[in-house]
Amino acid sequence: KKKQLILATHVVDNERFECKTDECKITAALFRQKLQISYDDIVLLYAGKVENVKNPAIITETFLLAQLNHNVHLVIVGNGVLEKELKDRYAQHLGIHFMDFQNQLLMPSVYEMADVFVLSSQSETWGLSVNEAMANGKAIIVSNQCGCAIDLVENGENGYMFNAVSVTDLKNKMQLIFTN
Repeated sequence: KKKQLILATHVVDNERFECKTDECKITAALFRQKLQISYDDIVLLYAGKVENVKNPAIITETFLLAQLNHNVHLVIVGNGVLEKELKDRYAQHLGIHFMDFQNQLLMPSVYEMADVFVLSSQSETWGLSVNEAMANGKAIIVSNQCGCAIDLVENGENGYMFNAVSVTDLKNKMQLIFTN
């Protein structure tokens, strides 16, 4: 019934994605340890479906082209049709790591292990994962094809927006965020 409907689009419970508890922080540290990422290293995180429309391949390709310091790691969290291809292609690269899909209860710890969250979708109505990462205090790199980009990201303040089909633009934004 109409009186039972409540409009609540594109929101997350910010407190739920903050990592305030010791358990959350310990789990984040264990994720890093399992991936052999030291406490002082920097983590760029993608969390979502590993499929063409989400475009995680542009992140892995650009990560290598950006030639960031050896202490910067890329962590891809999720499963999907591109998973095997990406894992096979980057298996030998020590700076690129893969984790399976994580239950929503563990996502605050996943975000906590990261320094920067990237969403590279070629088509995304909003991008709630950006809200979640921001609730956890993370800097953002988001494609201009994500509905949230223009509303949530202020270039140079809390992250950067990049052209979804431009490796060069994403590379420049990665270099900017890791040198600033």
